[in-house]
Amino acid sequence: MNAIIIAAALLAAPATPEQAVATLWRSLSHDAGQAGNEAALRAILHPDAMVYGARYRGGAAALSVARGTDFATGIGRVDEKGFYECEVAREVRQYDRFATVYSVVESRNDRSAPKANFTGVNSIQLYRADDGWRIIGLYYQVELPGQPISLQGGKSGACLEG
Repeated sequence: MNAIIIAAALLAAPATPEQAVATLWRSLSHDAGQAGNEAALRAILHPDAMVYGARYRGGAAALSVARGTDFATGIGRVDEKGFYECEVAREVRQYDRFATVYSVVESRNDRSAPKANFTGVNSIQLYRADDGWRIIGLYYQVELPGQPISLQGGKSGACLEG
């Protein structure tokens, strides 16, 4: 019984927007042959959350849209490559139960690689439910080749904590 209580406490919604965002990046990161932390991701996503992603494929802009539950399921699948998210800059704005976070994240397949595979900018919207902060929307834009994303004063490879 104590293990169940401890597990539930570990998966409770975070107390601050910063903790929610740090949990997001940790839950996506995983070693080669492993999956991301689907349970941790589901704990911070509102049941009706949406995830939007933009990237360029073959020079054309492409937008993907997914329910948060489907996004979490994908993160829970084993991946042959490693994937590590390193948040290097974060700006939080909060009012009452609303928060928005602007986040710059470097992504690597090898945690110790000196250069990121790609960098992305993220807009994360959160709602403070009675039990803590939950992500209601995530929009990410992967860096356009030749148009680098500013690290907003962050340092490449120097990951922020919660």
